[in-house]
Amino acid sequence: MLRHGKILSRGIQMNINYYQIDEVAKSTGITKRTIRYYEEMELLKPMRTEAGYRLYTQSDIEIIKEIKELRIKLGMNFEQIQHFLGLKNSILEILDGDTKDIRQIEETEDKIKELMILVDEKDAVLKRIKNNCNKYLNELEKRTKQPEECQL
Repeated sequence: MLRHGKILSRGIQMNINYYQIDEVAKSTGITKRTIRYYEEMELLKPMRTEAGYRLYTQSDIEIIKEIKELRIKLGMNFEQIQHFLGLKNSILEILDGDTKDIRQIEETEDKIKELMILVDEKDAVLKRIKNNCNKYLNELEKRTKQPEECQL
């Protein structure tokens, strides 16, 4: 952990821990180059020191872990991840801001429905793969249970 900083968030003063890219890479298992790439793709927006060094918060680290999970476990591409994170931010803005803008809420609902369709599609593929694996496993188990042929 690099340092503690004081910021104002909604009028409340709080301490935040900042981490350098080496620490973030080590704690997430993601290379420094990949972390920089996430920033280029606007998936992350770390703070910068006056000297230009990146400073990451625990929230940034959680986003990196989430990106890793979306890429590796769900096979999402960067465009889908950008869409997902944008949707998540829209939802949080609506919930935090107590928005009454019906159009914004409806657009966000539509995006959630699109995302749910994507998740359902990925779920269907995973179920097919699992069913095939079970089928192959059953076949292999049948073969190991058959008596061996006698050799003369």
